[in-house]
Amino acid sequence: MTISRTRWRFTWAAGIFFLIDLLGVSFQQGWVHALDRLVIGWVRQPLPTGVTQAIIGITHSGDPKPVTWVTLLLVAILVIARRYRGALFLAFNVLVWAGIGNSLIKHLVRRPRPTVDRLVAASSYSFPSGHSITAMLLWGSLIVLLGWSLRQRPWRRRLVVVVLSLWIVCIGLSRIYVGVHYPTDVLGGWSLGFCLLTLSQWFLTRYGDVL
Repeated sequence: MTISRTRWRFTWAAGIFFLIDLLGVSFQQGWVHALDRLVIGWVRQPLPTGVTQAIIGITHSGDPKPVTWVTLLLVAILVIARRYRGALFLAFNVLVWAGIGNSLIKHLVRRPRPTVDRLVAASSYSFPSGHSITAMLLWGSLIVLLGWSLRQRPWRRRLVVVVLSLWIVCIGLSRIYVGVHYPTDVLGGWSLGFCLLTLSQWFLTRYGDVL
């Protein structure tokens, strides 16, 4: 599956934004704090108990244990179907890019987590949001893989893109709502994850399709 020029433009834009975000967070620039306060004010609104519990459930779906099991299950399905390149694509994105790459940047930046009432426990550093980068790489990989499989069924392909994209957004926003990440952490995770997704897809499709 050839990566379109539009996709590359978005990738370059995401990469530039990530670098700006990274520098802004690292040097504690005023626009970062202003953006964080603005978005937190929008997202952290009082909600009914049932809605709050649903958001907590969404945020827990991005925890390392369920993500690892989902990834291993999907990789096993791809291997059984003899889609070895697709299995490598998914496993590398989630287990290497999202795991090792995210941890490395966290320990380089060392941004403390928000000092607000948290609805869930969280450890390590705040930037970038591990749940956001993992969601982008896991479900983004699935968008790529299913998009290729459904290339002859445009409406189903569009439905997959919309549903999984909304899920990526929901996981990121849930991290802000439960009080464990700043919005700029989430934006950093999304933008970095999108860049890495494109790069791994480009590398694996240089000599053929992902599947």
